[in-house]
Amino acid sequence: MLTVVAGSPFEVKLGAAPTTGYMWEPVSLPDGVRLLGTDFEQPPNAAIGDGGTQIFHLQTEQPGTFDLQFELRRRWETAPIETHVIQVEAT
Repeated sequence: MLTVVAGSPFEVKLGAAPTTGYMWEPVSLPDGVRLLGTDFEQPPNAAIGDGGTQIFHLQTEQPGTFDLQFELRRRWETAPIETHVIQVEAT
């Protein structure tokens, strides 16, 4: 469980390799959670084509417990190869 302060931005970080076409996407955000943006970071010594970390910048709008579901898939494919759920508690 990820504990955050309601109203304050927080990050969810997931390993990704966009050169393969696979990226994480939020399935649908629950009411009370807002996506502020995304980034992708690689280590300083990464070679071309290496994977890295996909970062989701989020914010809860109210206290509560929220399940955030992400799917790893190519944008042109309908079925994900992996699903990841993160439970967030905003206090």
